[in-house]
Amino acid sequence: MKMVNYNSSRGYLHLQKFLIHVVVTISIVSVIGLYLLFDYAEGQISNKSPETGKALQVAYLTDGLFSDAGWGAFGYNAGQEIISKYGYDVKFLDNVSIPNIEKTVRTYADKKYDVIIAQGYEWGDPILKLSKDYPNTKFIVFTGLVKSKNVASIFPRQQDAAYLLGALGSMLSKNHTIGFIGGDQKYPNLKKIYEGYKQGALYIDPKSKVLERYLGDWDNQTRGRLAALSQIEQGADFLFHVADNAGQGVIQAAKEKGVYAFGAVSDQNKLAPDTVVTSFILDPAKAYDSVFDVIRMNNFTGTIFTPGLESSKNSTAENGMIYIAPFHSFQKKIPADIQNKLLQLTQDILNKKIIVS
Repeated sequence: MKMVNYNSSRGYLHLQKFLIHVVVTISIVSVIGLYLLFDYAEGQISNKSPETGKALQVAYLTDGLFSDAGWGAFGYNAGQEIISKYGYDVKFLDNVSIPNIEKTVRTYADKKYDVIIAQGYEWGDPILKLSKDYPNTKFIVFTGLVKSKNVASIFPRQQDAAYLLGALGSMLSKNHTIGFIGGDQKYPNLKKIYEGYKQGALYIDPKSKVLERYLGDWDNQTRGRLAALSQIEQGADFLFHVADNAGQGVIQAAKEKGVYAFGAVSDQNKLAPDTVVTSFILDPAKAYDSVFDVIRMNNFTGTIFTPGLESSKNSTAENGMIYIAPFHSFQKKIPADIQNKLLQLTQDILNKKIIVS
């Protein structure tokens, strides 16, 4: 009887020691795990400034107008997405004159902003120059073609979306003539957009006529309207503008003459619901994901990101940031076979069966 009790007590003591060992081991592993998790969260993925420990300070600067319902409005919406998605502190400034770009950038860099976003192609060279004086500041140019150790650019393949609009215009045009009106042809992305538009139209109908006009101005709505009226007189019954505020004059002329228009950068159907069939949209929710992902990973390097199409707004299936807006009231007016053809062309671009040069 004592033998049995002795062995039972001994077994119980061994069990106690084993359980204590397990608890201690689990505690040590938990502490190590929490430490690693903390290190991963704060050391590798962080939404805070390494200098201040506070939320990243971001300056969003552009020569556009946040109120233009197009290019500038996209920038403001993108900045708001950065605030809601990452919790960064974003300061906005629009309508910066081109001669004042360098002075403006220096002002914000001197204030120790962690990230400066410059929206506008003409910001590229000044940013590249100034970046050497502010090595701890990260610069992002949209749309840009410059890079260095602390400068990255985003240059979206807007020509992919323009291809789809050119194809749609060609399928719907009764006169086999469509028009393109741009702000200023010195911008390489603008020429790419026109070439994509033309390529899509000619893919559908090699005999299509694609009119081309540049205003040398992004803000003069009267100039945009007169250019549009000229193309309408030449037979264009679909007009596509990439002209920022001046593009609203294009839409107005199309509305006056009973022809149709395509919007750019933002969904511009609200400007003329019976005139603007659709628009190509730069998705503000995804515009800066690629750059801020590397910033949060403390792996920022000079890169030129070139996102293309996505199948729909904020799609998680593709890495693109450009999509075609809904047809709104035109949904029931556009024949189903044309809509299906447009969807097929979209998939062909996404699958690289069609390469928009």
